[in-house]
Amino acid sequence: MSRPPSPAVSRPTSPTTQPSTTRDAGPPFNDIWPGLTVILRSSDNVDFFVLKPVLAKVSIVFKDMFELPETPPVPPLGNDNPRDGLPLIELTEDSSTLQIVLRLCYPVENPDLSNLEDIRRFLEACRKYMIEAFEETIKDALLQVADTNLFSVFALASRYGLGDVANEAAKRLLNLPTTVMSSKQALKDLTGHQYHRLLVYRRECARRASTEPQLMWFNALSSPYQPSPTTSSSCRAQFHFYSVSSPRNFLWVPHWWTSYLHKALELLADRPRGSTVTSTELLERFYKETAFCLECEDEGRAALIKFSAALALEVEKVIAQACILSCVLCDARVIC
Repeated sequence: MSRPPSPAVSRPTSPTTQPSTTRDAGPPFNDIWPGLTVILRSSDNVDFFVLKPVLAKVSIVFKDMFELPETPPVPPLGNDNPRDGLPLIELTEDSSTLQIVLRLCYPVENPDLSNLEDIRRFLEACRKYMIEAFEETIKDALLQVADTNLFSVFALASRYGLGDVANEAAKRLLNLPTTVMSSKQALKDLTGHQYHRLLVYRRECARRASTEPQLMWFNALSSPYQPSPTTSSSCRAQFHFYSVSSPRNFLWVPHWWTSYLHKALELLADRPRGSTVTSTELLERFYKETAFCLECEDEGRAALIKFSAALALEVEKVIAQACILSCVLCDARVIC
């Protein structure tokens, strides 16, 4: 991996020429250890006094910079200048970004990573300065905000090489319609290859969930023999002759089975997850169809719930067989 150019290192100017808008970051970034402290100045003119060994430990870029031969020191500018003899490194990141990065480096309370834009800035800084120490922390932060920014989390994880997070987000996206995959910022974070792989994965899951029904889906609710009514004569009308072609068989199934399965498979084409077929909204549409009489109403509703649960398990099985994305999200050369 090629290394990005090191940040520019400059020396402090006199108090008369130093920008009047410059201010200090405050604790814990205000201690001076002779020979060990360096000043990081943000793009919005906030100075952070930090220890070089801490930066060198987490960042290859800063480690290399500090190992370079030092330039001749600048003569002292006077005792009234608290920055005497301290190297000043001007960065392009703003103070909010540096607060996040440096607070993770120091043994202090971790920064708030509940804002997706803060996570984005942190990830960009980690890439620029080759910081790899906080990968698990940032993965956890992304998964915490995934529920409200799922497609954006997928895009960021793909952009910055967090394959397992991207793969988890891709699987969670199956619960949602494709219309959620339209955020302009998220689309900017994705390469064409990454977005294409997401669509391929989604189509494959939908195909498997909606076109590969297995006999086990309805074994518990079907029979090769015409069922006998258990409550009243009208219950016989709950069943009709239904043909299953793979493997070819003839089964007796509840009368609502065909319409429920048709609707379930229709929804799975857009949201291929088990939770799609067990949703309260879907089941309530068919509760009234499960009984022809009051005596069998509870029995019919229980059968529908039982069948939908069996169907959901099978859906999860078939989408688990779809191509895993983590190997292809961040490297277009790798094909699953």
